[in-house]
Amino acid sequence: MPYSITQSCIGCQRCISACPTQAIQTDGVAFWIEIDRCNQCQGSYGVPQCWATCPTNEGCVSLRTGAAAVSLTSASEASEDYWESWFATYTRMVARLQSAPQSSYWQTWFDGYSQVVKRLQTT
Repeated sequence: MPYSITQSCIGCQRCISACPTQAIQTDGVAFWIEIDRCNQCQGSYGVPQCWATCPTNEGCVSLRTGAAAVSLTSASEASEDYWESWFATYTRMVARLQSAPQSSYWQTWFDGYSQVVKRLQTT
């Protein structure tokens, strides 16, 4: 079953370069996955790369959930003024990350990494 981009997507665009079949498309306003190109990375990777590279862990999901294409930009993000657009995008992405439930996987990974760093600093 192909994957789809959900409302949890923060628009970081990591999935675009990670997709081996170039199934992830954007028009600058919305992101979507071309169903006929998505093969869930079968034959290339053990897990779908859009899902694996997503910092929200829920930006890309199987179409079984019925997700639709997501509009990711506001009027200020589409502005011709670079810095106005940059800050609007940044504000939106930070808000989405702060409102998203934390994944226990990443918290466990971060805690383990922090312990390794502390051990290396003491030696």
